[in-house]
Amino acid sequence: MLKKIIAVLFLALLAGCTTYYNPVTQKTEYTMYSEQDEIDMGVAADNKMQKENKILETPARIKEIIQKIGKSSDRPNLTYTVRVMENDEVNAFALPGGYIYLYSGLLKETPSSDELANIMGHEVAHVCARDGVNQMQKSIMYSIPAQILLQNRSAAIQNAVDAAFTLGMLKYSRSQELRADTYGVTYAYRAGYNPEGMITFFNKLKDIESKSPSLNLSFLRSHPDIAERIENVRNVIGTLKPGSVSTWQKNTP
Repeated sequence: MLKKIIAVLFLALLAGCTTYYNPVTQKTEYTMYSEQDEIDMGVAADNKMQKENKILETPARIKEIIQKIGKSSDRPNLTYTVRVMENDEVNAFALPGGYIYLYSGLLKETPSSDELANIMGHEVAHVCARDGVNQMQKSIMYSIPAQILLQNRSAAIQNAVDAAFTLGMLKYSRSQELRADTYGVTYAYRAGYNPEGMITFFNKLKDIESKSPSLNLSFLRSHPDIAERIENVRNVIGTLKPGSVSTWQKNTP
């Protein structure tokens, strides 16, 4: 009897799966979550983050930057939302469906619009590649088969995320992080920001760490080697067409 139940659940999971073209990996990929499921997953995770953390008002300048970056990304039709979390860490992360979180410690150390645009571009790149969805899918897909049978996917996803979601789910591989840098710099460039803002940010992190080793620089420690990231970004900048961005000075304070 148990084998029959497992077989039915497995078939239900397969029935809910679909394929989609990933504009970042440029491949047709297989997923059990549609774009609406992804958005529902993001809403649930966003609600959970807001309940568990102190959220500050998002400056108008930040909202303007994310709108430009979003429209310049490979998923321009998504609605991108930025929230500022009170936390001294120099860090940022993205939730599925277009939610970007910036720590107040990051904003304190990074007043430059060019730097912020590249940082947010990096996080938007994770959204465009569905990196967060794929990570969360691995963790919560087994939490919802019963609800799928009842065709209550949205509620099931929200319940599963509320029960199981942690920021640990959003840890990415070296290749995913380098790819996010590559696309993030490109999105910032398309939006009219100086892509070298990513390099100045990385150098700033190195300087901050050397002067204050005790300061929590999660963005630096949880990603690939900083020298490798700088080299990758320089290579990307070298491929961008010179002279096609005429608004750098307008966007730089």
